[in-house]
Amino acid sequence: CACGGGAEPPNLFIADSAMCNHGRATTAALAASLGAFLFGLDIGYIAPILECPSFKRDVGHLSDWAEPTSKISPASAGFIVAVFSIGCISTSFPPVSSYFLDVWGRRNSIMLGGVVFLLGCFLQASSRSITMFLAGRLVTGTSIGLLSNVVPLYQAEMAPPQLRGTLTAMYNMMITTGIFVAALADQFLVDIDGGWKTAILMQAIPAVMILAAMPFLPRSPRWLVQQNRVKEAEQTLLELRKGPRGDGEAQAQQELADIVAEVEAEALQGSKRWGDVFSGRVGVLVAIGALLQLFQQLVGMNAFMYFGPRIFTSFNVNPNVFQTMANAVNMVCTVPALYLIETAGRRALLVSGAAGMAGSCFFLWLLGSRFMVGDGDVLVPSSRLVGWMMEASVFAFIGCFACTWGPAVWVYCAEMFPLKYRARCIGVTTMTNWVGNFLIAQFTPVLLSSIGFGTFLVFGICCGLAFLLALWLPETGGVPLEQVGNLFDERFAQLGIGDKVTEGAFSKDGMEAGYGTLSEGKTS
Repeated sequence: CACGGGAEPPNLFIADSAMCNHGRATTAALAASLGAFLFGLDIGYIAPILECPSFKRDVGHLSDWAEPTSKISPASAGFIVAVFSIGCISTSFPPVSSYFLDVWGRRNSIMLGGVVFLLGCFLQASSRSITMFLAGRLVTGTSIGLLSNVVPLYQAEMAPPQLRGTLTAMYNMMITTGIFVAALADQFLVDIDGGWKTAILMQAIPAVMILAAMPFLPRSPRWLVQQNRVKEAEQTLLELRKGPRGDGEAQAQQELADIVAEVEAEALQGSKRWGDVFSGRVGVLVAIGALLQLFQQLVGMNAFMYFGPRIFTSFNVNPNVFQTMANAVNMVCTVPALYLIETAGRRALLVSGAAGMAGSCFFLWLLGSRFMVGDGDVLVPSSRLVGWMMEASVFAFIGCFACTWGPAVWVYCAEMFPLKYRARCIGVTTMTNWVGNFLIAQFTPVLLSSIGFGTFLVFGICCGLAFLLALWLPETGGVPLEQVGNLFDERFAQLGIGDKVTEGAFSKDGMEAGYGTLSEGKTS
C-alpha cells in the first residue's frame, strides 16, 4: 500500500465532503468518464471473443471452429487487437487531437468521440470477415484515441484543486469498470451462437448516454478563457464551485483570475509553435509525461487484459473464468485510488505500485521458468501450490497496477502542462501511450510463443525503470493547475538543469509564462 512520508493523517471525510460541495463538477466528471467506460468495454470484450466459436466461424472462417483447440493465428489475433491501437494513435497524433481540443472544445470533442464509437460498433457487429472486423476496430480506435485525450483533460479542468486527483482518477475507474462489465457479459455470451455480436452492440448503450448527457454539461472554463469568452468562464466557474450554502464565489473568482493571468502571460510569448512543445521546459515536461504513459503500457498490464485466456490456460484453470476474476480485481482495486490519490499522493502511489508490480513479474518469471512442466506448447504447474502462487502473483500485479499506475499517470499528465500548450502536450503523451499499447498488443503473443514466461522478466525490468522515474517525480496533489509547473522547476533545479530547462520561459515583466507563483494559492 502507498503512503506519503511525513504527511498529516488523512481525514476520511474530506473527499466525500468536497464532492458533495462540488456536485456540478462531480457530475461533469462522471458523465465525461463514460468515454473511459467505452475504452474499458473495448479492452474487456476482445480477449474472450477471439476464443468464441461462432466468431471463429463467422469472422475467422476456421474450418475447425467448433473444436476447443482451434485458434486464430497469433499474428492475426495480435493484429486484431493492435489495429485498435493504430486507430487510437491516429487521433492521438498531436496535430489532430489538439485541433479538436483547442478548436472544437473539450465538450464537443467528447460528443464527437461518442458518434464515431457508435459507427465502429456497428461495423464490428456486422462483420463477415477479418478485414471488415479490422475496419470496425480501427474506427472504434479513432474514437477512443480522441476520448483518451479529452476526457481526463476535461475532468481536470472542471475540478477544484482539492478534488482534481479524485475526479481525474474516475477516468481509470471507469476503464476498469468497463473491462469488468465486458468480461462478465462475455461469460454469458461467448458460448451462444452469435453472442459475439451482442457483446459488441451492448457497447453502444454508454455511447448513446454520452450523446444524451454532454450537451447539458458546461464547457471547460479554461477553454472558454482561451477563446476570450471570459464572462462565460466566470459563470461556469461560479456554477462549478458553488457550495450547498451558496459559498464558493471567492474561490471561483480567484481561480478565474489565475486562469486569465496565465493566458495573458502566454499571450506575451506570441503565438503557439510546435517547436515549443519539444524544447525548453515544455519539451522536458512532455518527455516526462511520455515516459509515464509509455511505462504504463510496457509494465505489461494490457498483456493480461488482451491475452489473458492464452496466458491463464497454463495455470490449469478455466481461462475465461479466471479472466473475469482478474478483471474484477482490476475494478475493485481501482476504488481505493480515488481516495489515496489525494491523501497518500500521486508520487507515493507510483513508487509503491512499480515496486509491487516488479516483484509480481519477477515471481511469475521464476515460477514459470522453474516449476512448469509439459511438452511443447502445453505447460502446467508442477503442483497445485505452484498454480495457486502464480494465480496470486497475477492478482497482486493487477491490484498494484489498478490502484497506482492505472489512475495516477492520467492524473499527472492532465495537470503538469501549461494551458497554452496543454492540448498539444497531452496529444503527444497520449499518443505515446497508444504506441506502447500497440507494442504490447502486437508483440505479447510473439513473446509468449518464443520465450514463454521470460515475457514477465521483460515486464519486470520495465517496472524497475518505472520505479526509478516515480522516485524523481514531485507531488502535485492540492496544487492549482496554474502552479503545478513550479514543482517540476524545483526538480529541474535539483538536477542542475534548471537554467537550461527554463531558458526563455519568462515574459518581459518577469512573470513566468504558463504558471503563476507557487506561493499564490498553493493548498495543503
